[in-house]
Amino acid sequence: MIERGKSSAELRLVIVKGEVCMEMFGEPYETKDLFTLYGTLQLLRFYPGKVPNLDLFVLTGDKKRIKKTDYPGPNATSPPPLFHYCGEEEALDIVFPNWTF
Repeated sequence: MIERGKSSAELRLVIVKGEVCMEMFGEPYETKDLFTLYGTLQLLRFYPGKVPNLDLFVLTGDKKRIKKTDYPGPNATSPPPLFHYCGEEEALDIVFPNWTF
């Protein structure tokens, strides 16, 4: 299921046993890729052994990608999981905290 988020993402962030790997798919917004990596490394440094294994696709720009209107009704297919720094009422993107402000 997670692979469906790849076509909409700009980066993939994977954490396995406290080790981080980041794969780029497109041009990130400004330096959001670096701040995503830096924030993740800080999280692992401050909470060693407490961060679970993760596999996330992240969108770094401002525009929504996963629109609610594309997945209407109770019988719709599930939307691809995509983490995004911006949240909107019309979007199904999963809001990812932005600690850079």
